[in-house]
Amino acid sequence: MCLRTPQEPGALCYTTMKLKEAIEEFKNWREFKVKASTVKGYDRELRTFCLFLRNPEIENIMFKDVMEYLNGKYELGWNENTFLPITMSLKKFFDFAQLQGWASFNPKLIPVPKQKYTMPRIITEDNYQKLLSIIPRNNDPRHIRNLAFITMLWDTGARNGEIVSLNTDNLDTGYCRAIVRTEKSQGRRPFRELFWTESTNENLKHWLEKREYLKRTITFREPNALFISICGSIHDTQGRRLQIKGVGEFLRRYSNRAGIPYQNAHSFRHHKGHELAGKGANNSTISSILGHSSLQSSMVYTNMFGKELEELYHKYCGY
Repeated sequence: MCLRTPQEPGALCYTTMKLKEAIEEFKNWREFKVKASTVKGYDRELRTFCLFLRNPEIENIMFKDVMEYLNGKYELGWNENTFLPITMSLKKFFDFAQLQGWASFNPKLIPVPKQKYTMPRIITEDNYQKLLSIIPRNNDPRHIRNLAFITMLWDTGARNGEIVSLNTDNLDTGYCRAIVRTEKSQGRRPFRELFWTESTNENLKHWLEKREYLKRTITFREPNALFISICGSIHDTQGRRLQIKGVGEFLRRYSNRAGIPYQNAHSFRHHKGHELAGKGANNSTISSILGHSSLQSSMVYTNMFGKELEELYHKYCGY
């Protein structure tokens, strides 16, 4: 990791620097402040911006260049909610550039839109059963692993990244529970417990047995990882920890085979939150089980829609 001594705020910097190099310095700096996935997301957005501007000298970038970039995406029909991470990446980067004395405009000018509310995608009980029904019950380790993973998603409501981060020593199959590091905890609850049913526990035990057998033929790059990649010859992922995108791939494949809309991992999380709210759990309970960073994140699950709202209307209005 290469670091340069930051300039004093407001100091002038007469050394020219290409945007690509400035992005790299920003990346190195951010690695000390936030988690790796956040740094990776910022880096991806900034490199796209760099490609758009054809890697100019950072001192020559004007506010109008930023707006031209954002307006271009808008004209191409990019989803409104995708602008939040884009603008936040740009703002954080130019805040850093201003502290270094590189920026030629005030980063506060960069507009950061509010997140537009959209109805969450929630997997239904019917679609969940259809998904399970098309998973072959054979000796293929991929299907054994995937069945355990999917039933864990359903029972725990945990984030995709939280489940792939589990190690074998985090599990207590005797009591159907595990300890997981909570994503987005912001220091409030860095760890929490996950719980699951006996049927999911049996799926997990089956996978653990198969996992032990695989050690004879596969070199485990991350020996403690609970879920590992099995067929990864193309990208050299075999034996490594299963990745979030790998989960998305097998969920998409199973959804297509089941003839249902794509059920992503987060739709399981939304189902669990909605289920808890429907059974009377308050925001604090939902927040603790799902590992939300704030109670506000749990409030969406207390909102009733469609048939549920109609039934409540008739119940309380009497007609």
